[in-house]
Order: sequence, then C-alpha cells, then structure tokens
Amino acid sequence: MIEDKIWSEDPSKYIIGADEVGRGSFAGPICAAAVKINYSHLALLTNVKDSKKLSAKKREEIFSMVEENNIEYSFNESSNTFIDQFGIKNANEKVLTDSISDIYTGNEIVYVDHFKINDFKSISVVRGEDNCRAIALASIIAKVLRDNLMIKFSKKYPEYSFEKNKGYGTKDHREAISKHGLSKIHRKSFSLKPI
Repeated sequence: MIEDKIWSEDPSKYIIGADEVGRGSFAGPICAAAVKINYSHLALLTNVKDSKKLSAKKREEIFSMVEENNIEYSFNESSNTFIDQFGIKNANEKVLTDSISDIYTGNEIVYVDHFKINDFKSISVVRGEDNCRAIALASIIAKVLRDNLMIKFSKKYPEYSFEKNKGYGTKDHREAISKHGLSKIHRKSFSLKPI
C-alpha cells in the first residue's frame, strides 16, 4: 500500500484519500468523501479495501469504526440538477475538491482515485481503492452515506426502488422509468434508456 513507504519514513505524516461514488447513477447526487489518516490509525484499517468488494453490513461496520474513533472525514454531494447544468465531470471535480478542502491544512499528502485536483497538488492513483488505504476508506464512507441518501429518496419515490438499485440503471429501474417517467431526482442530461 502507498502509505507503508511514507509511514516507514515519517509515521506522523497525515495522508488524505478521496473518492467519489454515484458517477454513473441514473438518479440522485454524485458524492465524494475525503478522509485523513496517519500511522496511528493503521491497526484500525485492517479490513479496509475496495468498497465494491465489501458487503453493505461490512461497509457500515467500518463507517461506525470511523465515527467511534473520530477519524476526520468530509462528505459532499452535487445534485442531479447541478450535474444536468454543469456536466458530470465538473460535478465530480466539485465534490472531490469540496471534500478535500474541508479537511486539508496544507501539510498532508493527498491521493485521489483516478482524478487529479490541482488545488492540492493531489496525486491520482490508478486502482486507488486497491493501492491506498485512505482512498479505500474514503470510498467506503462515500458509499455508505450516499446509499443512505438513496434509501431516504426511496421513501419519496417508492416506484423506483432506490433502496435496492441506489439510482443505478438496473433492469427494474429502467422498467420503472418506462412505466412512471423520470422523477425530480433523475439526471435528465444522461441518456436514460428505459426498457
């Protein structure tokens, strides 16, 4: 992992990892989290890996560990209307920048999954969730919090089953779009293919 070399030279060095979630979703916001860790957190991070390789229950457990240990993080979102107005790339950059800005003091090394944010001299990491614990942890935080948002949206728009599909273009979701049209939280700028 990226952090191992850094911490072998300076265990007090803080690392910020950032990642987004919801980029390809048909509905809801794109979200990002940034998290700040140092060597003292290492023992807490043994189960941290790519959020897509963890069950929802495991992601929730890791998020609870973050909260219980006061690990500093930030979470931001850009709505579907922002995405429609400014485009997904700009929305992606905005949520990552906002999340990093919230916790950045100028002394940390900043790693971002597949994205470079010039404001922080960030380092883009290919397969960041597999190669950097901070990015993997940010991914888990972003996924848990965005999933919870989509579960709330499912109560307002039950016909789309957002609690299951989290806004992504599953067969059932596309069928619901065919039957009910688009909701207020669908991304109208996306090519939403109903069935």
